[in-house]
Amino acid sequence: MLQLPKTLQNIHKFRHGDRMYVTDVVQCKVLEIDAITWDILELCASSTSDEIIDRLGEKYSQDEVTEALESLAEVEQSGLLFANLDGHISTTTVEDCRLRILVAQGNPYVDDLTLVAGGVRVAHTHLIKALLPYADVEVMNDSDKLFDDGVQGIAFRFEDRASLLKLIRRKYDGVLLQKHTDTSFLSLLRYIDAPFVVPIYSIRGHNGDSINAVLRWYSGMRAFDAFLTPTESVKDFYLSFAADASTFETILLGVDLDHFKPMEKHAAKHEVAKMLDKPELVDSLTVGFLSRFQPEKGAGIYIKIAELLPDVCFLVTAPTLNFYEHQRFPPNLIYLSQQPRDRLPYIFNAFDVYCLPSMVGEETFGLAVLEAMACGIPPVVPRLDGLPEVVGDAGVIVPASEYRDEIGSFAGTVCPFAMSDAIDALLKDKDRRLKLGEKAAQRARNFTWDATARHLLTLLEKQAKIQRLATRHRREFPVSFASYLDRSRGGIGYKAILSNVTNLKERPLMFDGYVQTVEEGLALSLLNKGHGAHEVEAVLQHFCGETKAESVLEKVLGFQEATS
Repeated sequence: MLQLPKTLQNIHKFRHGDRMYVTDVVQCKVLEIDAITWDILELCASSTSDEIIDRLGEKYSQDEVTEALESLAEVEQSGLLFANLDGHISTTTVEDCRLRILVAQGNPYVDDLTLVAGGVRVAHTHLIKALLPYADVEVMNDSDKLFDDGVQGIAFRFEDRASLLKLIRRKYDGVLLQKHTDTSFLSLLRYIDAPFVVPIYSIRGHNGDSINAVLRWYSGMRAFDAFLTPTESVKDFYLSFAADASTFETILLGVDLDHFKPMEKHAAKHEVAKMLDKPELVDSLTVGFLSRFQPEKGAGIYIKIAELLPDVCFLVTAPTLNFYEHQRFPPNLIYLSQQPRDRLPYIFNAFDVYCLPSMVGEETFGLAVLEAMACGIPPVVPRLDGLPEVVGDAGVIVPASEYRDEIGSFAGTVCPFAMSDAIDALLKDKDRRLKLGEKAAQRARNFTWDATARHLLTLLEKQAKIQRLATRHRREFPVSFASYLDRSRGGIGYKAILSNVTNLKERPLMFDGYVQTVEEGLALSLLNKGHGAHEVEAVLQHFCGETKAESVLEKVLGFQEATS
């Protein structure tokens, strides 16, 4: 039943003959209503549901009023009539300087991470929760719903123009995407005048689709939009495709240090042994794997390592074994099905070494590696993408070969013998293993979700300053193109002519008719037409190559900035 009192949207009620209607001005929709609903809408802003039932008791039966309130509750769930967001957002004032952030995602928001396994979903939700002490966060959802953790869902559907209008009117201070592959949200750049932050959680992969998605966002981005890269390796990778380094901001992810922390090793092993009904695990040295058990995540390499170290227990924790379910494993390899996240600290702490021989082009950070480190478990990982930046000197990094172009979904390869030797040496040297575990736990304490959230807010504030400058009027100088007889070369040459205003007292430049290169004239012409700097960059690279394109664009943008 509808919970009242509740503020109404901007609505207009009217009659036409014997029929009654209400117009939701915000949602641009008209609903036909009955007399009892008309009367309830008169009272709902100042009365509770029970008070309305009492006040309308002489006119309608209690069942009729209750049924009408239940119908209005369904209307509210569809985002109509009631200003569901007011109760949560009314605390946002100019004085406390809280930002209003929209989170754009295609799937419904889940505030309970207990059964969530994917690293991107986990990281995304943790970041949203970490923003709540500092900002009001609204997440695209299938309905306007206030979640238990304080996140406000906001109904949005691309095909519903009214829901888009609602987003435009919310006047957000920033928009955070869940992931860069959601390119359907590119269209929102045309409507929402706020900085967009687009995380890149897969450095490459899927036959170039991941790279192309980044480049699509890059071409459409305004001067005040940015990418979030969780490690410098992601930023460095994309600077081989894009010239504007200021578009990429490295913001390290975090780990829940209250949840993932060291515990007594014997107790953790005993707990996991009970889960598996394998008491022998308590006294065994254990190498752990916690990820999707697929070839590109290193499943095949991990099995080979287990075969090379038959006296060591190898424990796989994964949602499924996929096609490996039909493969004969070595006797020292044990499978534990996916566990709720509140059980993961026991599993990590039962490991003596954490092994992730992943070769997929999506290891931009390695959240599970960091969670293992927070539990004091030294990791052994290949030297690929973001993993070495997370591990640092708190684990063992094994040399790996990185492919220039993927094969399948593999971005490189690591030798199982090299991984096996590194793990074996660590297991045989208890002092070194324990010291690395202590160093891993200490290093993990530098990665907090609060620091991630505050860095993101700092980025939004910086981008807002850029936006204020970007909205200043930019002077347009007409450009014409001409051919001419180049006597020194004995042929026809080409030039662009930058025209100034003709009135001597008003023209901003000293003289008129400056001769520029064709490339500079082309860039200025495109910028005059409203194309973004990154779009112009792509055109220049096509015509004059990457190196010259960067120098031409830098010169033209500097000129445009100075004359705005």
